[in-house]
Amino acid sequence: MRILAVFLVIPLALGMAFAKQEKIVIDFEDGKLDDWEVIDEKPQNLGDPGPSTWQIRKSQLGLDGNVLYQGSNIWGSAQDSCLMGTFIIYKAQKFIDFVIDVDVAAADNDGMGLVWAFEGTDRHYRVIMINDSWPDIPVDGIKGPFIRIDKRISDDEPWYEKLAVIKDGYTPYPEQTPMHWRLEVKGGKFRFERDDGLTIEAEDHTYKEGYVGIQLYAQQAEFDNFTITPLAPSAAGPAGKLAAVWGDIKRAR
Repeated sequence: MRILAVFLVIPLALGMAFAKQEKIVIDFEDGKLDDWEVIDEKPQNLGDPGPSTWQIRKSQLGLDGNVLYQGSNIWGSAQDSCLMGTFIIYKAQKFIDFVIDVDVAAADNDGMGLVWAFEGTDRHYRVIMINDSWPDIPVDGIKGPFIRIDKRISDDEPWYEKLAVIKDGYTPYPEQTPMHWRLEVKGGKFRFERDDGLTIEAEDHTYKEGYVGIQLYAQQAEFDNFTITPLAPSAAGPAGKLAAVWGDIKRAR
């Protein structure tokens, strides 16, 4: 009976895992942000104290139609010089293996990027880039400009664990000009690329599913066509492990 139960449960779990592979395209044309949550870092005592001003507006930076826009110069706390600021998180669904495509236009030269496996300001991953030379006294000794991938481990020092950074070979993102970002997260491997060819990669096989979203630091920017494509579960993910177990059972029969 126990073997029969395993045969019944595993296919059901696999079916549920693979059933959620529909692409999500958010073009903001409906003017709604019902599935999004804004999170500003606190306390705000550096630069613009906030709050952030996430809203939907007609593009003024060369994107198409309605866009998601943040216009505040919100920075972060004096103790945390890790380019925090503000997040907007898509809360309708969690993801583990996926691709994000998004059109972006920056009005400033400060920090901007994507976050994933987000469970709070103290637990997430991010890719973030900055054209400015800030911060003057970085906690990890790496001044901008750069692009980097970080793992957030705490809201206290040391805040982030650096997974990858490109500084000397960094190409500044275009300002006042549309660009396209693509982030792929699969089986503990992370790859981010811009349409100008800049690419950065990192790995962390301890990562877990979570929400995805956008992070800005002292940056005003537009976003459009935010597209999430869930990927078939990898061997490192929960559904991948179920698939492996199912394969072992079939071979043993």
